[in-house]
Amino acid sequence: MRMSLRLHLITALAAVAAVAACRQAPAPPNAGAAGAAAAQTPNDQLLLAAAKVALPPPGLSVADLPEPTTPGPQLLGRYCAQCHALPSPGAHSATDWPSVARRMWLRMDWLPTSLGVRAPTLAERFTILDYLTTNALKVSGSNLPAGRGREVFSLICSRCHALPDPRVHSPDDWPTVFSRMERNMERMKVAGPTAEQASDLLLYLQTVSARPRRS
Repeated sequence: MRMSLRLHLITALAAVAAVAACRQAPAPPNAGAAGAAAAQTPNDQLLLAAAKVALPPPGLSVADLPEPTTPGPQLLGRYCAQCHALPSPGAHSATDWPSVARRMWLRMDWLPTSLGVRAPTLAERFTILDYLTTNALKVSGSNLPAGRGREVFSLICSRCHALPDPRVHSPDDWPTVFSRMERNMERMKVAGPTAEQASDLLLYLQTVSARPRRS
């Protein structure tokens, strides 16, 4: 409580000082941002940095989603994109999406109304969750196929989502998909594979995806 009052007091004093300075001379660029950063405690800065980790990478639009004109993706664009880049339904498995969605809705419900963030209605939440789970990541199951790179695949890919079924893409498609995942990990500030791990991981995905499915 004392720390909160102290932060508010510092912010208020900084605002008064900034107004006084503006009356006397033009403010230098980014002066407001620097003052706000100075008023933050180390814990505030840590929380802000942590909040930016593992967010959906930019670049996806509603038109890129499966069945973009249906209610599900339209609601994703309306609500999820208020705070971060639009997520892909394939970012999580059908098992994981309910807990992820509930966590996001809880945050939206508790955000200050002054931020103007709208939360979906109960009916809209059912629609969103049904869309996400229907188009979710196809997971590999409990037993991964054997092969060199299996442990690396399990270690690296599980940092962001449930392990995908290696057969969801062809051996020819995996290099492109893998490169996109590496870029996403960099954007999301998630530790990526080493060069040796990347080589073993891609070899595993291409080898397993070339095997015929068991009937």
